[in-house]
Amino acid sequence: MIRELLAVALGAVLGLVLVVAPGPAIRLSVVGGPTQRRGDYGTDKPVPERWRWIARALGVACLAIAAWIGYRTFV
Repeated sequence: MIRELLAVALGAVLGLVLVVAPGPAIRLSVVGGPTQRRGDYGTDKPVPERWRWIARALGVACLAIAAWIGYRTFV
């Protein structure tokens, strides 16, 4: 029961982060590529819109899986 509750919470939080803030989530992940510490603050390349939509889709998938686990466990 605790394991399922933690899975639902983690899936919901990860899904919300990916849906609400896909750009920062990609920059913090390994998928965004290696970070280069050269240059001035704020001169990072913007995250391509295609990657943002992929992150949002993954976020929706995480939310759906969390909802499914929660439904199967608690209903």
